[in-house]
Amino acid sequence: MDMVCKKETIEREGLIAKYLSRSLDAEAVEEFEAHYLGCDECFDELRVSERLAADLRASSLSWNQTGGVSVLRFRANAELTHSAHELEELRREVLEQRDSRVIIDLSRVTRIDSAGLGQLMSCYSHLVRNQGALKVVNATPEIDKLLKMTGISTLIHSYQDEQEAVTSFNN
Repeated sequence: MDMVCKKETIEREGLIAKYLSRSLDAEAVEEFEAHYLGCDECFDELRVSERLAADLRASSLSWNQTGGVSVLRFRANAELTHSAHELEELRREVLEQRDSRVIIDLSRVTRIDSAGLGQLMSCYSHLVRNQGALKVVNATPEIDKLLKMTGISTLIHSYQDEQEAVTSFNN
């Protein structure tokens, strides 16, 4: 592992990935640490990779594409409230998303307050400005009632079936 700094970027990243996933043997770990912990440039590269891996593991959201539509899901139960981390992550993800046709799966959302409703409206407005639309699926009966009571359901349509929501983008 001598001259690690001289290796191609892809090779170094692969080596870092193996180190972080603990898939190097004991001898390779010892060599890796001897170099990476003593070389400032490589150590910085390792720290950035560690932070990126931690951020990816910590993300409470996942995206997938279905029929040309981006579907956003919460990985665990979430609250869309003024103090919830998920609310900021939702905003950031939708506003940074390139696709303007987005479905948010609310099946794991247990509570929404006025901040959460405001953020849904902010996401809706952003997508509409970009010639898109926002739909929601799998809202609990309580959240569906809240969307209807506030009138938000007249703008952000709610579906119980994801395929029906995807198809609605073509109507």
